[in-house]
Amino acid sequence: MTTRIYRVKRSQLVVAIVILLFGLIFLGTVSIQVLVGNKEADWAEILISLLISLVAGVFVIRALADSVSLSNETIELRSFGQSTVLPLNKIKGRRRYVSRGDEEVPAVTHLVLEPNDDRCPRLDIEEIYAFDDYFYAWFESLKDLDKLDQKRTVAVTSSSARP
Repeated sequence: MTTRIYRVKRSQLVVAIVILLFGLIFLGTVSIQVLVGNKEADWAEILISLLISLVAGVFVIRALADSVSLSNETIELRSFGQSTVLPLNKIKGRRRYVSRGDEEVPAVTHLVLEPNDDRCPRLDIEEIYAFDDYFYAWFESLKDLDKLDQKRTVAVTSSSARP
C-alpha cells in the first residue's frame, strides 16, 4: 500500500474562504470609506473586520495544512505545525465519540486510536477529513474498545446485582 493522505473536507475549506472574503471585503469597505473621507474611522468596525479576517485566515491555513496520513507502518496526524505519529503495531484499538455542539458550533465526531504502549501518543482525530472507504474499513477492523468497555460494565453490573 502506498501512503494515503486525507485532507480537510472541501466544504470546510470553502466555508473558511467565504468567511475570509467577507472579513476582507468588510475591512476594505470600511478602509476605503475612511480614506475617501465619506466616513470617520470607526475603530470598532476596523477591529471587528480585522479579527474576522485573521480568524478566518487561520482556518484557511489550517484547512490547507492539516492532514492524516496512513501508511503500512504508521498513521500520522498533522495539525497546524504539529505532527503526531502512531505506529500501526502500537495500536491497542479504536474509540469513537461525538463532541456535542450548540447553536453556533456543530457537533463533531472524533475517531480515537488508543496505543498499547504508554510511550506512544493517543490520536484523537476530528472527522473533518475526507476519509474514503479504505480508511473506514481499516478503522473498523481495529478492536472496538468502546464495545469492550460496555461488555465489562454489563458484566460488573450483573455480578454485583446478584444476592
